[in-house]
Amino acid sequence: MRLKKLLLSVLMMTLAGSLLAFTPTAAQISQFQSLPKAQQEALARQYGVDLGALTGGAANTESAPVQQTPVLEPVVSEAKPAPTVQAAADSDGSLTQFGYDVFGNNSLGLTIVDNLPVPLDYQMGPGDVISVQTFGKTNQNLSLTIDRDGSINLPDIGPIAVAGQTFAQLRKQLNDVIKNKTIGVDVSVTMGAMRTMQVYIVGEAMQPGAYNVNGLTTITQALIASGGVKKSGSLRHIQLMRKGKVVSDFDLYDLLIKGDTSKDVRLSSGDTLFIPVRKNRIAIEGQVARPAVYETKDDTTVDQLLSLAGGAKPQAYLSRVSVRRTSSNGLQQFTLDLSSPMGRGFKLKNGDEINLSAVSMSLKNAVAVRGEVVRQGALNFKPGMKVSDAIGSIDDGLKQTADLNYAILVREVNANQDIEVYQFSLLNALTDQDSAENLTLQEKDQIFVFDNGLAQDYWFGSYINDKAKPERNGVLKKDNASTTQADLYNTQADLYKRQREALDVETGAVVTKEENTTLNIAGANEMSDAAELRKASREALLKPIMERLKEQASYGSPAKVIEVSGAVKFPGLYPQSKNANVASLLAAAGGLTQEAYLGSAELSRRVIKDNRSTFDRMNFSLKDAISGKYPVALSAQDHLIVKTQPGWEEGMVVELQGEFVFPGTYTFKRGETLKDVIERAGGFTEFAYPSGAVFSRERLKRQEAERLKFLNAQLKQEISAMSLRRQGSSSVADPAQAIAIVDQLDNAEPVGRLVVDLSYAVKGDKLANLMLEKGDKLFVPALNPVISVVGEVQFSSNHTFNPNLTVEDYIASAGGTKRQADTDRIYIVKANGSVELPNNSFWFSRDYDPLEPGDTIIVPINTDYLDGLSTLSTATQILYQIGVAWSAIKD
Repeated sequence: MRLKKLLLSVLMMTLAGSLLAFTPTAAQISQFQSLPKAQQEALARQYGVDLGALTGGAANTESAPVQQTPVLEPVVSEAKPAPTVQAAADSDGSLTQFGYDVFGNNSLGLTIVDNLPVPLDYQMGPGDVISVQTFGKTNQNLSLTIDRDGSINLPDIGPIAVAGQTFAQLRKQLNDVIKNKTIGVDVSVTMGAMRTMQVYIVGEAMQPGAYNVNGLTTITQALIASGGVKKSGSLRHIQLMRKGKVVSDFDLYDLLIKGDTSKDVRLSSGDTLFIPVRKNRIAIEGQVARPAVYETKDDTTVDQLLSLAGGAKPQAYLSRVSVRRTSSNGLQQFTLDLSSPMGRGFKLKNGDEINLSAVSMSLKNAVAVRGEVVRQGALNFKPGMKVSDAIGSIDDGLKQTADLNYAILVREVNANQDIEVYQFSLLNALTDQDSAENLTLQEKDQIFVFDNGLAQDYWFGSYINDKAKPERNGVLKKDNASTTQADLYNTQADLYKRQREALDVETGAVVTKEENTTLNIAGANEMSDAAELRKASREALLKPIMERLKEQASYGSPAKVIEVSGAVKFPGLYPQSKNANVASLLAAAGGLTQEAYLGSAELSRRVIKDNRSTFDRMNFSLKDAISGKYPVALSAQDHLIVKTQPGWEEGMVVELQGEFVFPGTYTFKRGETLKDVIERAGGFTEFAYPSGAVFSRERLKRQEAERLKFLNAQLKQEISAMSLRRQGSSSVADPAQAIAIVDQLDNAEPVGRLVVDLSYAVKGDKLANLMLEKGDKLFVPALNPVISVVGEVQFSSNHTFNPNLTVEDYIASAGGTKRQADTDRIYIVKANGSVELPNNSFWFSRDYDPLEPGDTIIVPINTDYLDGLSTLSTATQILYQIGVAWSAIKD
């Protein structure tokens, strides 16, 4: 019976796990494990504990590890559920309750302190163990425990009272006593195990109750290890009670805000930590460092609450702070001026809610300069300030790429922040201070300076290498002939990348979040036309202005935008400026291009007639409108069309290669023919083979590229269908060869070859003598007495032309046909690009000779061999013809 009680005690202390300070010995555990399994399970069920905590589990044969003494354990033997993590948000709002999250991630305290050094001011008491080591004349190791009357018993010396002393005092006392009693002995006094004492944590604690603690436990350690304080508990009046009296009123805010631990005292045996209910709550949000719900003491002013919240942020609007109070009379609203002592001294009450709003983000007393300027951003505004004051001189204030003929000023005109646009010439404004173009600025004005487009021209790369210098908006010096177009694109892309720097200009008129992300000229290196890049730069800078003008449009007041198209450098939409005219609109579009027609222009204007929208069109002399001789006023939504000179064409060149007396690139006018340009090139050389000529046309090349894409998609579709059929039939052939042709179609470069008969063309035959088109190319090879055999033959090869050999002979010379060859559809691509198809057995007759030098015999693949891929035959034929054409050109 006695053994059972002992084992029962061992079981209770062991199965409590980390909840108890007592650690069973290995012998006690062994005794329990020696009991029958049924008895072990019965005891475990009786006390509601886990048998595996003691036995190590059914599958575990190793002994359970010995657990060290934790800082704090509840005295109760029943296991409690782990405390839940407190929600960060208060139950009555979105703000957090300040200070409670310090307990949020802590469990019931398992911090090991056995190896921590004992402070010298530690007060000794019953239960503490002292280790005394003597060496010299005699050597001893003593472990002495302070008994209930506060003394220790030294061998050969007797009892010594030590309770109530600090560890430093005890060490000195024992050293003196032992040395006085025993001559020739040195003494070392260290701290052994600390005493365990019982304290109580009550009130609004997460896990209230009695706890066993060691002698080093402080108030905060006890709070954290016991799960923390409930949201309903006070953090500012935690009371430490000893013998019925309050010995410390602990304010946790001192630790959290100031880092002050002076009042975080150690606990003594029998102490009680009492956490009262929180008496008040005051919320502060908005522009403060720590918006939260705070607990205050006594009468708290707004200034004191701001101190708890970390102070106001720089953008806080202190002149109008809202205080909302709930009382028995209902809701009350107070508006405080915290820039005055009276406002900061306003006394708060329980339940008050304070909100600090942000100041207006509109920049005051400022103007903004954007675009192709050296220093873009906000500038301090002064009354009487002009454009020249904001930008400076042409050399110091503008980038080399700035457009001196077109700049705009955007200005707010009313409380709705509607804008209007003023257009001016930077050249006139900066060179003549008294010019009307040198506009007088107002607060919040914004100046936009655009790219003149010359950065994409030849000089820019040279400018970087200091081999050429630009002349502003005029003739450019082009000395660096090694500069490539790719270099120019890279340079311009870097220029626009620098333009994308965010501007801290928030005037509220035009600058928006979307606008600050603009000037995204991605992929500039890949643009095929430099004009497109220049246009993209101008459109990017104008985009937020255009959007603003469209937003402020309403019925009867259309968006003030004008469109210009045709022969101008930068066609597109532009803001309608004050007193806009044709000349100013052309300046906005970068000016006229060289092909512009000054004799006539067209202006389209939307009008409302009989409640229906229609257009009126007028034609006028563009030259007279620009000079002012015939002024044309512009209205919102107008569309100006600048016409091109009749008969104007660019790039009207034809390239002659090969066996011409004077090969090269020739310009031509519409109506000229092949015969005309061949005569200008001096005709053919004595080695020319006109029957093998290759004529390439850009228009046909585009059509050929589209056909290749169509065939590619069609063949892929047929291969997919074949793959599905292969799943149900093992007899279907492998489509690998068809896939290889698909890959060839992807990589095939269209030639745009047109079959021509130069022998008839040079004689003036109306059908053969083609009219030239822009980009045409004509290649006339030398006589090449070769017959090529390609396709499904054993060895694709070239053979010397022999008029006595037939198609069959040449195929035999190439090793004969392959198994998958379609011998019924053999055809010939003639040297001039025409195709001759078989129709009967005359191909293999020596009585008929269809072959000529430069011809190519093609043996196609049998499409039935690949389970009826109908597209394959057409695709193969096109690839063979392209290959033959390229071979002719290379040869």
